[in-house]
Amino acid sequence: MQSGISVSSELQDAFNAFASDSSIFCLPVTITAESLTPLSPIGFSSPGAFYPSLSQLSSVLQPKTPIYLLFRRPEAGSSSLIALTYIPSNAPVRAKTLFASTRATLVRELGSEKFASTVFATEEEEVVGAEAWRERDDEKNGSSKSRSQREELMGEKERELEAVRRAEEEARNGTPSRDIGIGGTFARNGGIGGLTSSMQCKMPVDEDAKTALESLQQGDLVQLAIDIPKETFILAAKESGIEPNSVQSHISPSSPRYTFYHYPDSDVVIFVYTCPSGSSIKERMLYASSRMHALNLAQDQGLKVSKKVRDHVVGRCLIDPVLTLSVQIEASSSDEITGERLQEEVSPPQDDGLRKGFARPRRPGR
Repeated sequence: MQSGISVSSELQDAFNAFASDSSIFCLPVTITAESLTPLSPIGFSSPGAFYPSLSQLSSVLQPKTPIYLLFRRPEAGSSSLIALTYIPSNAPVRAKTLFASTRATLVRELGSEKFASTVFATEEEEVVGAEAWRERDDEKNGSSKSRSQREELMGEKERELEAVRRAEEEARNGTPSRDIGIGGTFARNGGIGGLTSSMQCKMPVDEDAKTALESLQQGDLVQLAIDIPKETFILAAKESGIEPNSVQSHISPSSPRYTFYHYPDSDVVIFVYTCPSGSSIKERMLYASSRMHALNLAQDQGLKVSKKVRDHVVGRCLIDPVLTLSVQIEASSSDEITGERLQEEVSPPQDDGLRKGFARPRRPGR
């Protein structure tokens, strides 16, 4: 999905100046009036000092406001540029979708060959933290040795959580990618408890679950769970006449679930994957690895899954005339699945909030 937003002439000029001026550390970019526009460039705190300059970025990072940051990395070569997309996890859904769907346009129109890499971040520490950048460098350089050394320093619990994080990240993106935040690219054969991080588990499905998905009507909510000992998809609940504001009350607050909700008075089916933070390691691994199979199962029962284009949190599909699984949501808590959020996913507000942008930060030293 493309947003229709393009690079402004102002940004093109600013980028040309940035690319040719080695004293500029970062060029922030935002979306204003449906165009990609530059903010004030940020110079190095001292000549060529990448890591010491990172702390300056706090001045342009706002808790709920996405932004693009174009970096210069002198350590990696005088012409090495990096494009970072920062989309806070608590940013408004419309802003997330807009910035996520425009990030490829930004790099392509400025010249993808000019960027050594692209990065996606959802937390401020992933942008301003030196350790986060060092870990990215290790992963980008294919340093399996450095990864092994880090894992040797981890306890068993930490290694398990790292494996879960990688599996969940792959579940969001479909396949491993260099562009997954701090972790970077990960080995396809790493895993725990016999589960690999690259695996998409395909398991038996209870007939009741198939029947419930096949007969999904407007206002219906079907919830699937995994019988962990049997490793089988089962029907956890099927309810009718559910209003959007009450969906969250029907989702388990303590166990992972795959929820399919047919939004009333529409052809939209919303897929919600919830995985509470208190879930066990095995639950998190199994549900993350089986997410795509849950979607394939829905497709087999007549819920047509169209082309999917995801951002970090929300994946959208094109809507066909037939009943289509057109919205995907991921959440760590059922409390996040509010009626307002569901409505915003089905019918994004056509407001001008992003067009106003935000105040340009002052140039360092002024």
